[in-house]
Amino acid sequence: MKFSEFYISNHEGKSNCVIRTFCKMFGEEYNDVYNDLCSIAKRLDCDSFNDIDVFETYMKERDTNKIDYGKDIKIKDLILDNGSYAVFCWDKKDYYHMVLIIDNVLYDKNDASLEMYTITIYKNNINKIN
Repeated sequence: MKFSEFYISNHEGKSNCVIRTFCKMFGEEYNDVYNDLCSIAKRLDCDSFNDIDVFETYMKERDTNKIDYGKDIKIKDLILDNGSYAVFCWDKKDYYHMVLIIDNVLYDKNDASLEMYTITIYKNNINKIN
């Protein structure tokens, strides 16, 4: 697994791993992704645009689904086919995170996420790579 630094924020400098992942995965602008997630959260009566139900709905609407890969595998040890993957992961404590992997390159703000453990892997079936 290779690493490539990728960071994006809104005009106020705020960043969010879910929004950042979706911006690159789907070629969308930060505010558009944020607004879409907030709209889904309201529709589903969720507390936050970061709720699992919200980001899974967003991905399903864009032909991105869970794949059966296994859990509790460090990101650095993943061997994925070429394509675009959103990986929901954690540090086995209280920090949850989402990263993007395109063609076995991890895109994130730093390489510390290589040591995080997978929870769920989602594959973009459209294979739109940005």
